[in-house]
Amino acid sequence: MLELHGWITLRESYKANDEEKNMKHIFGKIKEKVYELDWTTNLLDIRYCNGSPNLSIALFANRIGQEVNDVFELLEFICKEAKGSYGLIYVCDDEMSDDFMCYIICKGNINKVGDPFLSPLSKKIYEE
Repeated sequence: MLELHGWITLRESYKANDEEKNMKHIFGKIKEKVYELDWTTNLLDIRYCNGSPNLSIALFANRIGQEVNDVFELLEFICKEAKGSYGLIYVCDDEMSDDFMCYIICKGNINKVGDPFLSPLSKKIYEE
């Protein structure tokens, strides 16, 4: 079973003093990519909440498939188009490992790190 959870706050620039003049246009491009994916069984939600554009993702699958590839292609697109975006994606694939992996989105990059909070899953979640 593969489990993926994540959130991203969408921002045009990571420099605090930059105005986000093009954010509505960038948001539209990202929203178009999300709608092209046309997911029906998992969560892929893009919206403004209290004036802040964000993306939420939740995916459960039997194995790595196209939807997982879609997520990472979308993340790369976001990093290219909205370099100030930041967030976290947590992935656990029990066929690969008993650990979650964290993908950190920050300053136009995606960095993979181990998870100290829920890993190893078998000991932290299933044992008393």
